[in-house]
Amino acid sequence: MRASLVKECVHSFQRDLYELAQELVRFPSVTGEETRAQQYLAKRWQDWGLGIDLWIPEAGDVAGHPAFCDDGLPFERANIVAQWGEGDPKRAALILNGHIDVVPVGDQSQWDDDPFSGRIHKESLYGRGSCDMKGGLAAISFAVRTAQELGVTPERPVLLQSVIGEETGGLGTLAAIVRGYRADAAVIAEPTSLTMSPVASGALSFRLRVPGRSTHGALPGSGVSAIEKFWKVWKALRELESNRHLGFRHPAFADNPLAAPISIGKLHAGEWPSTLPDEAIVEGRFGIFPGEEPLAARRVLEDTLRGISENDEWLRNHPVQLEWFEGQFEPGETDASAPILNQLAAAHRDITEQKLISRGVPYGCDLRLLTRYANTPTVLYGPGNVLNAHAANEHVSLDEIVTATEVLTMLIVSTAGNDS
Repeated sequence: MRASLVKECVHSFQRDLYELAQELVRFPSVTGEETRAQQYLAKRWQDWGLGIDLWIPEAGDVAGHPAFCDDGLPFERANIVAQWGEGDPKRAALILNGHIDVVPVGDQSQWDDDPFSGRIHKESLYGRGSCDMKGGLAAISFAVRTAQELGVTPERPVLLQSVIGEETGGLGTLAAIVRGYRADAAVIAEPTSLTMSPVASGALSFRLRVPGRSTHGALPGSGVSAIEKFWKVWKALRELESNRHLGFRHPAFADNPLAAPISIGKLHAGEWPSTLPDEAIVEGRFGIFPGEEPLAARRVLEDTLRGISENDEWLRNHPVQLEWFEGQFEPGETDASAPILNQLAAAHRDITEQKLISRGVPYGCDLRLLTRYANTPTVLYGPGNVLNAHAANEHVSLDEIVTATEVLTMLIVSTAGNDS
């Protein structure tokens, strides 16, 4: 099928494409509160004649799975898989996947508008989740809608997945895998600025409890500040991050050598300004290299903390306590020989007349679930710059949403069907 026909058809749907992306942003589907947005999207897909599987994952189905991450949120949230084309959904040609959940908005005073406005301004769509990743969800939706309009008949099913809980460990994609959905290949429309990512690092959420001994702030010598002890830990983590990367080499990270960052996201210490804090509670993420097993990565941090405690008089008798919690993202990687890489590159070239850039990403995502537990070669490819994700005034380029829709339509044509 000619790229010009795809572009013309997407252009005819452009207003509807933008409207779907806007409406999705207007649902405040923070992780744990996804169902209303899912019901809306399921109705849209159903109106296009797609077969809809809308279900509530059961704890008993996924809790024993080795990839399950307990985020402490209720299971009573709707997951969706929509099927286009006849045949066995356990042997589909292609999965197009996106997550409906978004992170909290943070300090609303840093936003120029309502975080869920869905406002279009200067050729971009604004709002929490616009970049990560409702622009991508709109793109995969209209890729199927465009293929339908162009008369493509899938030889085997194409599956659209709108999943829950990605931000805290991947409950939705895992539930779809446990339910039996499989395909020759998958594309997750994460914000990659229209580059392809077949390799993703992992990340482990951790919590540290650093002990101190409280005393009056005017008599610091008679106590132990948990903040000062955490400062030792923080410096050791910075050194550990640097040392871990000294020998790391991977072609997918040639232009981004920091493949497994270690960062602190939350810090709480003390209850009173004139009292030394008796505990610092710290939460962060520990990056895992591609090919590194989570257990080995955990041991690295555990050994580092043990060494800090052994070399400090106070911490030797009051060691730092470590807890692994919530999101435990393994790394994931698609083999370089997988056909989906060349198929997506060809579709991208046909539409943009440019070579598709391929690079790894230094964060955890649902790619690892599909590659490790569903034997499905998977890549990330979608609209939006990840620098805008999780940020105030989050936004995504409308042009990139359109281009992603065009490219993914071409991919559907090449992988799933005959155009009549």
